Amino acid sequence: MSIVYLLILAAIAAVFLIFARKKSCGGKELVEKTKAGGERVICVYDMDKERLQNTIDEFIGLYSDNGDVERPKVKSDGKVFRLFFSPSLGYVSMCYWVNYLVYADESRKSRYTVRGWYPFGEVLLNGEPLPVSNQTVMLYVDKDDRTYDNVSFVTPDGHHYLQPFAVAGNLHPVAKGSEDYRPVAQ
Repeated sequence: MSIVYLLILAAIAAVFLIFARKKSCGGKELVEKTKAGGERVICVYDMDKERLQNTIDEFIGLYSDNGDVERPKVKSDGKVFRLFFSPSLGYVSMCYWVNYLVYADESRKSRYTVRGWYPFGEVLLNGEPLPVSNQTVMLYVDKDDRTYDNVSFVTPDGHHYLQPFAVAGNLHPVAKGSEDYRPVAQ
């Protein structure tokens, strides 16, 4: 086969992949119409300081283009580390941070315990307001997650949602999750 023929096939495959992703998304798009002020907080409960610093460095190295990933301020309170992010950190980035911290050490047989608190402003899904608007939700990875590619969250009034990462706009409510809402740890 000629190189030109292979390049044409690759381009056609890329176009089909883009259309397939848009179609599988169902046109749903999560939009934060307004962003809430205040810090975003993640608590890491059972990781040592060296592992945490290495994980933060790895995350920034993997996801940063020209230094655009915010480095959190880290404070320790006994065995709990609190990571503080500015209000400019978006919802999707917060989800990636929580997921990455939970699965920070692949050689470990168990996951790290990680919870994050994200204050939503006005949120729309497919142009419709979501009931999570103007609430601070608690993010976590469900204990039954087996795909390693999800984050869940629970609202203060106990409603659970699943946020898969594979396709944009695929947030959906679930009947129950493995965590109950706890207020943000200061």
